[in-house]
Amino acid sequence: MRRASTTVKFITTGCEFRPIRARNISTESQLSKRPFTDFSLARLHSKSLLRLSGSDVYPFLQGILTNDVQILEHGASSLYTQLLNIKGRVLCDLILYNDTKEAGNVLVEVDSSQTDLLIKTFKKYKIRKKVKIENETNNLASYAAFGCFNEQPETDVSSIAMYRDPRIPQLGWRILSSQPVSHELDSHAQEEDAYRQHRYKLGVGEGPEEHIPEKSLPLECNSFLLHGVSFSKGCFIGQELTSRSHHTGVIRKRIMPVTYSSAKSLKAQSEVKLCATDKSAGTVRCGVNGYGLALLRVNDVLKNGAAIYTTDSNGDTLELSTNRPNWWPEGVGVL
Repeated sequence: MRRASTTVKFITTGCEFRPIRARNISTESQLSKRPFTDFSLARLHSKSLLRLSGSDVYPFLQGILTNDVQILEHGASSLYTQLLNIKGRVLCDLILYNDTKEAGNVLVEVDSSQTDLLIKTFKKYKIRKKVKIENETNNLASYAAFGCFNEQPETDVSSIAMYRDPRIPQLGWRILSSQPVSHELDSHAQEEDAYRQHRYKLGVGEGPEEHIPEKSLPLECNSFLLHGVSFSKGCFIGQELTSRSHHTGVIRKRIMPVTYSSAKSLKAQSEVKLCATDKSAGTVRCGVNGYGLALLRVNDVLKNGAAIYTTDSNGDTLELSTNRPNWWPEGVGVL
């Protein structure tokens, strides 16, 4: 008799494997409802949406993306994944949604600056597969509802689709709305920077400014911890290097949250150094209103609360602080 899969997963730390227990994430049916006014809501102008349709959509995506798209095919509403190049470097962050109106169709959310790149790459690998690619950016808008991650937004707004963010519960919900009704949501939506700040506090990166295309490695972007990579699904583009890094357990650098004086401006790609030794500890990614992200050497910056600094946009010294995100599973970032 075939045994059910175990709930024990192995997560790579900086130097070794440590077993962890899979986390329980509440299903939508278990969540209480709260009105939209209790949530922070932001329209994500930086996101575009593509619609993929046709009989080969799921096998096409399964063969090129890092996550197991069969999860989506078998009923999940949303899925986080990445598209890598052949060297195992990140090209795009994606969230896939099962279309609630057209069964078998998949909506793909991508950073707006990468829409043309994604369409071109999809067409490159589509070959003879029966997949139709349509740009729905002018027809659909994406929103993030966050701040009450144990509850589900309740709304009487028609013609919207609501999805739990597939990464971690603290990120809340994604809402897809047709443009004709989006003004009903826009009436109490915040600026997108409010959502960026929320992500930065959590230490979650996304998009080409934070996951540098063709340079960033998916495991350094915490994609596995964010449920965006499957090592049991079979082949995907860039799998060899990603699997080798995972199974050797050597993930020395990770995207981590940083805080700094809100009166200062964080400079992207500036070097982060240890105050005690001036040794390089990583590089800054982005920041807004005193919160940001940096790619840091985990052991170095978490050792005895090591002090770190960088240079701001004026070239002046800027002190930073960081912490181990509380959503990281047990065994990750523990010295």
